[in-house]
Amino acid sequence: MRPDTRLKYALSRHGLNRTLVVRRLTHELSHPRLRELRRVASEGTGAKAAALRFMFARLERGILRVPTGRGAGLIMDMGYIPISHAHAGALASGNLEGSVQEALVRHLAPGDVVYDIGANLGFFALVAARLVGAEQGRVYAFEPAPDNAAAILRNAELNLLENVTVIPSAVSAHAGTARIQIVDDQSWSKLEAYGEHPSTERVIEVETVTIDELVSGGALPPPALVKIDVEGAELAVLEGMRATIDEHRPVIVCELHETHEGFTAAMAAHSYRVVNLEGPAPIVADPDSHHAVGLPPLDPGD
Repeated sequence: MRPDTRLKYALSRHGLNRTLVVRRLTHELSHPRLRELRRVASEGTGAKAAALRFMFARLERGILRVPTGRGAGLIMDMGYIPISHAHAGALASGNLEGSVQEALVRHLAPGDVVYDIGANLGFFALVAARLVGAEQGRVYAFEPAPDNAAAILRNAELNLLENVTVIPSAVSAHAGTARIQIVDDQSWSKLEAYGEHPSTERVIEVETVTIDELVSGGALPPPALVKIDVEGAELAVLEGMRATIDEHRPVIVCELHETHEGFTAAMAAHSYRVVNLEGPAPIVADPDSHHAVGLPPLDPGD
């Protein structure tokens, strides 16, 4: 029997699996510490570096099964989730942005169309795909970082979700091109126009699209819900979908990056209500909360 197979059986006999080990590691060690260990494994020599390479190689192979939350039972390809990934622990625990998970459950129905703008590894796209159903529901995942786009395709395939379409473009206020910083942890990749990221590995040019042009031109059906997580570019996304908001009134779930006032003002321009997903205070007065939902007039959900 191969050594890695013997290790797998030994862990299983003690009630351990890959998800549990990842959860424990990320709980015990901080994100910066895990990043440092990964650097040692990649660049170091000697017994410690070799042991770390062995550990990372075994853990970052195969699948991670989300244990709880609205994504319970989803499986994710660990080839796209290094242990040092910002979301590894939350995925292994099932509690990734729980307020966003609940917002999707509250505001989606079978047959809905969802836009996941800045879809990262695709976790929320997969959750949405299950909620809207494969028969008529559709999820369009916008993700310009190449590895992330590949991860979404792979994870949708693993979960047999054929109603997820990946669009490898950045969403903005204008169609054209832009430069995106590809960060070593691709969950933090961001358009160059919104500030430099210190861990950028390379910069590439990507296509930019606007939601208004895609919808008005018939390329995509109008959305019932739009989720936005674009590392500071959220106001540009909203600028490029003003007509879609006015005509189709989608629910908008947004992660804010010091754009609390701008998001509130943009929603008010469309007569939307804004609900803080992480606390009782208005989002504009709560800089420690980072997720909000914009609700069209007369929407019964809150």
